[in-house]
Amino acid sequence: MRHFPSCTLAAGSVVYRVHRAGFGPWWFSSDGSQRFDIPEPYGTCYVAEHPIVAFLETLARLTLVSTADVAGRRLATIRLSSDLQLADCLDPTAAGFGVTATTSAGYPYRKVSHPWATRFFQAGFDGVRYGAAHHPALAETSYALFGPTGASAGHGTFTDGTVPDKLLQLARAQFGFVVV
Repeated sequence: MRHFPSCTLAAGSVVYRVHRAGFGPWWFSSDGSQRFDIPEPYGTCYVAEHPIVAFLETLARLTLVSTADVAGRRLATIRLSSDLQLADCLDPTAAGFGVTATTSAGYPYRKVSHPWATRFFQAGFDGVRYGAAHHPALAETSYALFGPTGASAGHGTFTDGTVPDKLLQLARAQFGFVVV
């Protein structure tokens, strides 16, 4: 993994996360239910390059999204406080290591993406840059960031608020989602 392609998500970069209201955005999952989860005592927090991608990665499992589910979520805008070195699964040379689109979008996670996440973490990467699995063309970027499992101070500061109507309109117009 020493020569695996990497990229730097620079300090000051802004990323987005849709998360449950009542909780902060910095939650690092280690229960194996998410794509690039790594085992305790560490975990993975999932963020996106654009707000629409954060919406897709969180709520796109359904084509009908309830207003109650949307009302129970917040959109966090996160400014990173330090440079993060990421394993770059979107770099074409990652194919030489065996990375395919399945690495970003395949299931079951335990067989497809968890082994990659564990290798990346053990190699010293701070996370993974990958194609957003819920974007039909994998044409958007998501990031899986590693940190201590559970709620954490994370890798930066954030502001959050309700999921804006403008974002819901975009999800409807571009991807056909209906909020009922």
